[in-house]
Amino acid sequence: QISDRTMETETDLTTKLLGEAHPSADPLFIGDIDATTTKAADEPIAIQIDNQDADDDDGDNKKTSPELPDLILDPQEVFEGQDYTRGERQRGCRDVPFALAWYLQLTAIVVLAVKWGIPSLAATHHHHHDDQHDSADDETYSYAGLIYFTLISGASSILLSGLTMAIFTKFGHHLIQLSLLFSVFASLAMAVLALIAGNLVLALLSIVGFLVGCCYYFAVSDRIPFAAANLNAGVSAIKSNGGVVLIALLCVLLAFVFTAIWTLALIGIADKTTSCPDNDSDCNGNMSEGAVFVMLVSLFWSQQVISNVVHATVAGTVGTWWFAQEEASSFCSSAVTDSFVRSTTSSFGSICFGSLLTAVIKALRQIVQSARNDDRRNDNGILLCLAECILGCLEGIIQYFNKYAFIYCGLYGYDYLSAGRNVMNLFNARGWTLIINDDMVQNCLSLSFLILSCLSGCAGMLISTIQGGSWLDALSASDDDGPNLSAAFLIAFTLGLIIASILMGVIDSAVSTAIVCFAESPSDLHRNHPDLYEEMVGAWRKVYPNDCGF
Repeated sequence: QISDRTMETETDLTTKLLGEAHPSADPLFIGDIDATTTKAADEPIAIQIDNQDADDDDGDNKKTSPELPDLILDPQEVFEGQDYTRGERQRGCRDVPFALAWYLQLTAIVVLAVKWGIPSLAATHHHHHDDQHDSADDETYSYAGLIYFTLISGASSILLSGLTMAIFTKFGHHLIQLSLLFSVFASLAMAVLALIAGNLVLALLSIVGFLVGCCYYFAVSDRIPFAAANLNAGVSAIKSNGGVVLIALLCVLLAFVFTAIWTLALIGIADKTTSCPDNDSDCNGNMSEGAVFVMLVSLFWSQQVISNVVHATVAGTVGTWWFAQEEASSFCSSAVTDSFVRSTTSSFGSICFGSLLTAVIKALRQIVQSARNDDRRNDNGILLCLAECILGCLEGIIQYFNKYAFIYCGLYGYDYLSAGRNVMNLFNARGWTLIINDDMVQNCLSLSFLILSCLSGCAGMLISTIQGGSWLDALSASDDDGPNLSAAFLIAFTLGLIIASILMGVIDSAVSTAIVCFAESPSDLHRNHPDLYEEMVGAWRKVYPNDCGF
């Protein structure tokens, strides 16, 4: 116990370590352990961790745990003078208007799909292959095949993502290392292919990229244990609460169903806005840019909402596992169900708010990219390029903000803006604004997204080839009799990217939440998961000895 002589100094230190009192911890103690200072108050304080069952009669006989590293904290730096208050559970629903707006657009999409989309599936349309429009040369097609292709391609993407996620949970450390080596060997392979093709410029650039990649690998290879420790903490929480994977699969199915309904609505709108002057003329679509923008916002918004519901659910589950292990220690624990209920009720408006910002930027960027493709030879190319660059930067900033804001929404139920402000204040108070950007786990996951999307695209091409390509005739106006492989790859690639981002996002969410909880209360990790605590503290002190605060 803390002696009377040093009560004032150590109470202040413990308060700075723990923040406001957590329901599961006494503010005078660090979890279930005792703390005694060994240095003066104006020096960095080494907190020796003593076993609770040690001999308390004679303080000189206490033994420091040989397995646990000391916590090194500077009482003048930890949270002092910072605008940060520890998170507290919020009551009531937040950002309700944005939730109502999302439900309104969902209702509109369903109505359009039922009223216009379904009748369009039964309609028969024609492609004309010559200027004479001989009816014998016309091909008939139906939109139903597009739905069949989407269903089968989505199922293959779910299977690939599930297998990759299982591999990640078992071999995460090796995958982080492989992700660093991937760019190195990819540049080397590109250089070899360029030399074979006789393209010396591309070969030279690839060799430079290979050398830079090698330098980068050797520069950051010592930080692999740091990333592996963060990944291990997040994966351990997922393993203890496997129900979050089922929640993610459910959300993938919901995203899949919505994409099919959205496709029906888009087909209906395209069919209604297509003009056919007479039976002997080709039909021309004249869908307005405003309608395209609104449909893109709807698609991206719903995709982001579903993905961020999973993100907030994982955050709430990992937070419960961190602070109250007894409530988060089974497959379908109360932590999983309660976190999912909060994410779809009280915090749903906040999720819709942040997701809408991302969706609007994504839709605008898609419009600009389409305009660039159409106006490559016009004078607007430079302006469109600048606009796309600015929108890309804005999208990255908003996604970075949302990533941590939704964690606080899942942990405590704050509204969107308050959650983002509080979590950024936490990192500023800790001095971790640089550390949180050193995220090799995110880089590894991003590479897995790309690989999974490409594999899904290849699977789509295989499906279209085996089937014969007739399912995608509605997307082809050419005279080719073979399957439309480019359309097959693009559709399957997009589906794979959406599905992989949701399923593999479970790991990313768990790791990010572990970092936030580690910044807020490392003592709870020591009390509930001492082995993981030792691994994380050891890795953080090794890589960032002057910045991590330990």
